Amino acid sequence: MNFEVFISKFADIKLEYTKIGNKYFLADAEMKELSKKLNCNIAAIGLILGEDKKDKFTPSIALLEILSKVSNEKVFVNYIGEIDFLYGKDLKKRHILKFTGGSKEGFFKLIQNEQDENLGYGKISAELTGSKAEIACLLDRGDFIRREKS
Repeated sequence: MNFEVFISKFADIKLEYTKIGNKYFLADAEMKELSKKLNCNIAAIGLILGEDKKDKFTPSIALLEILSKVSNEKVFVNYIGEIDFLYGKDLKKRHILKFTGGSKEGFFKLIQNEQDENLGYGKISAELTGSKAEIACLLDRGDFIRREKS
């Protein structure tokens, strides 16, 4: 899945970006103008949106935050679900307060806490309307801390 396809799973928006190597950076007209004024690469001032790893797009937390403002593909979790998800654990039915958008297995969902703050994203591994609803954690805000620890 590439950058544009990934975004289309969550919202019908177009983001202006620049790809440098395997990384994508937010690059609207203002950022491009600033990089020219500063005579530097957009990567020095741009917000990273994600990168291609092994022919697959991996989003950044910043991109998920942008998408969470405009997307209808969300799952809202309770406090215990929030903590579990931030530790990289999958979500179970008991964690889910409500959801918007699709509920079928295989759909990607933005994971939100009760205050509608983005925690990351996951993929539905068991339909949300069923008794065994489950969402696999794909990326959470705790990932950075866990990587830095090791």
